[in-house]
Amino acid sequence: MKLALSPKSIYISRFPLGILDRYLIWELYKSFFAVAVVLILIIFSNNFVRSLEKIMTGQFSVDVLWILLGFDLLQMIGLLIPPAFFFATLISLGRLYRDSEIIAMQSSGVSPVVLFRAYLLAAIPVVALVSYLVLVTMPWAEFSMIELKASQDRDMNTFASIETGKFLELQKGKTVFFAASGDDESGVYKDVFVQNRRNGDLGIISAKEGYQYIDHETGQHYLVFKNGYRYIGEPGQNQYTISAFYEYGIRIQQAAKVSSSIPAKAMSSAELWGSAVPKHQYEMQFRYSIPLSLFALTLLAVPLSRSMPRQGLYGRMFMAFIVYFSFMNLHKIAEKWMETGQSPLWLGMWWLPVVAVVVAILIELSDRHSYRYKIKKFLLSLNAKVVSR
Repeated sequence: MKLALSPKSIYISRFPLGILDRYLIWELYKSFFAVAVVLILIIFSNNFVRSLEKIMTGQFSVDVLWILLGFDLLQMIGLLIPPAFFFATLISLGRLYRDSEIIAMQSSGVSPVVLFRAYLLAAIPVVALVSYLVLVTMPWAEFSMIELKASQDRDMNTFASIETGKFLELQKGKTVFFAASGDDESGVYKDVFVQNRRNGDLGIISAKEGYQYIDHETGQHYLVFKNGYRYIGEPGQNQYTISAFYEYGIRIQQAAKVSSSIPAKAMSSAELWGSAVPKHQYEMQFRYSIPLSLFALTLLAVPLSRSMPRQGLYGRMFMAFIVYFSFMNLHKIAEKWMETGQSPLWLGMWWLPVVAVVVAILIELSDRHSYRYKIKKFLLSLNAKVVSR
């Protein structure tokens, strides 16, 4: 794409956005959408495999697979957007340098400040989105995941997940239940088969009918069977104990005390705000650091995407990768320091985006002189070739 720039079109106006601002922002958003989609698909496929593992191990039922994937995605998408925006900035600006569009802009009098302004303006709505995802959506998804896990634990130990004609594992495989038919409204099942272990002995129960009974005083869950037989013994041995019964019950789960406390990650930002608990303050610092990091990474990406004439495609991309992964490692270190109490609370994690901004300024200042010199030399060489022809 060729730009026909005039002094009016490149005028640095505040509002509305100029033609050059809109062009740069549009190119950035196109790259950002592509990078974000790729990262989301990678994370989604990874979470899909992990969710299948949880289902296969009996932690969740297959009915909640898509709900589980949705909660996992909501927890991760706020953390994916900053790196996606960083690399989108590198890609979009790298293409402009490769096609010499930046050289054309600067030869028309466009200041490097225009690039910073356009990309920072583009970052504002993305920062607002990330702030909402990190401060509101991510803790809500974490809390909903905890509730879903608790609900699945209850269902796995009760008749809530029974389907007639299929074997059901209860108590993480310690009890196997089968019912040929049943009535969901009355909760009574016909032609029941159960295999379980009691005091180390393998037992099999065959009964005409069975139902669930809950002792509301103790909270204990029981499977009650009527008109059946119980067989006790080990496979491959001839010693079996057979007993007939009119009514027989199996306790499924112990009454568990439900903890009223939830982890800091699952607490809303309104609950964490103003809390004197150190863990709550650390979690709030972490949430604030994500949108601040996006601004800092945007400032870093602008000078890191700069390539000198004839330097090649995306000349500083490798350096940008090193800077990004160094930034993320420092982010993890700062988070660990807060958790272990090695860094004071007032320091928190805000210092890391400040360091990134300082690094971006230093890179920009170091590039100013050398870049202008090389641009001037490149334009002079082009002019000399034209004159010689």
